[in-house]
This record gives sequence, C-alpha cells and structure tokens, in this order.
Amino acid sequence: MKMTNTKYMIDYVKDFIEGRIERWEFDLDYSAHMIERYPKMEREDPQLADCFACYIDEQGFEEGQSLPDDKYKKLIKMRFEQFMSVFEDGIL
Repeated sequence: MKMTNTKYMIDYVKDFIEGRIERWEFDLDYSAHMIERYPKMEREDPQLADCFACYIDEQGFEEGQSLPDDKYKKLIKMRFEQFMSVFEDGIL
C-alpha cells in the first residue's frame, strides 16, 4: 500500500525544520493536516502512524507550544530525527 499521507506529513514537518514554512503557518496548518490525514495514515500503516503521533504530535508539537521559536524548532527537529531513526531502521 502506498503511504502517501504518511509521506505528506513527513515532508510537511521536514519543510518546517528546513525553514520553508514559518512557525505560525506550521502551527495553524499542522492540526488540520493531522485531523484530515491521521485516519488515512492509520490505514496505511497503524504502527507507523502511532509512532508519528507519539514522536511528532505528542512529544513535539504539543509539548513545544509554549517554547520560543528557536527552541520549538529544535524540539521538532529532535523528535523528527527520533521518528525517522525508528522508521529507517525498520524497527516498526
């Protein structure tokens, strides 16, 4: 099965980390993307979707809301790298 929704979310987070999306735009759109795409991500790969939600959504996006922009971006980057490590190492 194609993982188009998962790939979209990975690319979206990467765009933020790499500076192609400003924080205000990321914050506004991230939740809407998750609402729309997470159920589809679960159908694509339930374990991977859960891992994304844990690292990026819960430990990154939600935990970092009160942080200043630079620390927020560092947190999201760290959680993204942790997620990608699990994903790329085939642990799931």
